[in-house]
Amino acid sequence: MCSIFYAHDNNSNSNSNSNSNSNSNSNSNSNSNSGKENERLSNTQRIDRIMSRATAVIREASRVLVVALPLMGAQLLQVANGSVDAIVAGRLGRAELAAGGLAAGVWFFVALSCIGLMAGLSPTLAAMIGASRRAAVGAQFRQGLWFGGWVALAAILAILVCIKTVSHWGFDPELAPLIIEYLRAAVWSLPAFAMLMVCRNLYEATGISTPILIMQVVGLLVNLVLSFGLGLGLWGLPTLGLFGIGLSTSVVSVVMAVILFFRLRDKRFHRYKLFERFDKPNLPVIGQLLVFAMPIYLGLVFEAGLFFFTAIQMAKIGVVESASHNIAIGISAICYMLPLGLSLAITARIGKAYGRRSRGLVERRIISGLILTVLLAATTVSILLLFRHSIGTLYTDDPDVLALTATLLIFAACFQLSDGFQVVLIGMLRGLQDTRVPMLINAVSYWMIAAPIGYYLAHHTAVGALGLWLGLIIGLTCASGLLAVRLNGQLKVKFK
Repeated sequence: MCSIFYAHDNNSNSNSNSNSNSNSNSNSNSNSNSGKENERLSNTQRIDRIMSRATAVIREASRVLVVALPLMGAQLLQVANGSVDAIVAGRLGRAELAAGGLAAGVWFFVALSCIGLMAGLSPTLAAMIGASRRAAVGAQFRQGLWFGGWVALAAILAILVCIKTVSHWGFDPELAPLIIEYLRAAVWSLPAFAMLMVCRNLYEATGISTPILIMQVVGLLVNLVLSFGLGLGLWGLPTLGLFGIGLSTSVVSVVMAVILFFRLRDKRFHRYKLFERFDKPNLPVIGQLLVFAMPIYLGLVFEAGLFFFTAIQMAKIGVVESASHNIAIGISAICYMLPLGLSLAITARIGKAYGRRSRGLVERRIISGLILTVLLAATTVSILLLFRHSIGTLYTDDPDVLALTATLLIFAACFQLSDGFQVVLIGMLRGLQDTRVPMLINAVSYWMIAAPIGYYLAHHTAVGALGLWLGLIIGLTCASGLLAVRLNGQLKVKFK
């Protein structure tokens, strides 16, 4: 009996072990299958996540383009206005063409104060809109008008000083009276121009950019009529020469400012209560705006100064080099208008996202902006390389000038990506309320790297005139690299 029970017990242990082993085997098989299934699900989820992010970036890029395309068009039309004035001045004579170019350069350099110092409004207003501080938008806009008026007054005084002193600047004696003639008429454009820039920054901050394009179209049409009419005495108008061109500049500025002010009656602006009441100047608010915007203005001065310096050095090398440079840099300026328009749109988009304190949204808008910058650069590079021999023929038939222009346009193609990146990255940093360090980066890149290298290569090596353009390429590349590092650092600091 005992042996039987003993045998039975062994059998049952054996069966139980067998069952236990089979259960553990089935469990391990089940776990293995479950792991594989989880891995498949994990991979699917990763793919879905990537696709979702890609879709969000594409959607954001399309939204940016809706705002950016009118701004790009407006920038191109602004360049066209300058071309109209140059054509009219050229028909008046060689001296008028030279004097008109110099006078327009003086006016633009002074008007940079209106452009740069008002540029702080767009990111400031965009951040307020993103934070749903609608009432603050109207108050800030009204202080912007006061600020714009004071900046315009300072700009007028600067032009009047130029009028008094230009005869002592060392120009040809024939040029100084013609420069004064233009500036005496164009100086009165500055108050309207400053108000125009205040309104434009509001439009950019709200993402309502179509009125800016409409304004530039109307401005170009008015300038065509008045510049040709008053400059050359067409259509029964008096022949006023450069004074007529300057007068056209003033009238066009007034017309464009009136258009933008009138469009602020649109119901989309009612929520901001822009004209709810009359506000006295608030010095602390205006002071904050000045502190924020001053680096933007100085950055523009550094950049404009570099290209002015390059033009002067080209003129010292020779007439052919100067003529070729003017053509190539003019075409480059047209290409630059595309990423500049994109940058203006992205500043507002990132400013709104920053106002909401949404890092994910800011990063998405940065990625979409960089992708669009690459696409724009690819487009302009292709155009410059494909048509580099044809572009110069629009300006001259001189074979030496055409040959050098074609070469310089290759160099222009080389800095399209870095030039596009630097202006778009500055716009992104501006949207994050960062202006001082980008200004310093511009100063170092342009005046401690680009200018010295370009000068040395141009005047102390066999590279010659091409060395100045190599300096531009190196400086713009350094600027874009340093600005990218700064942007990455700011994302960490702003969203701790």
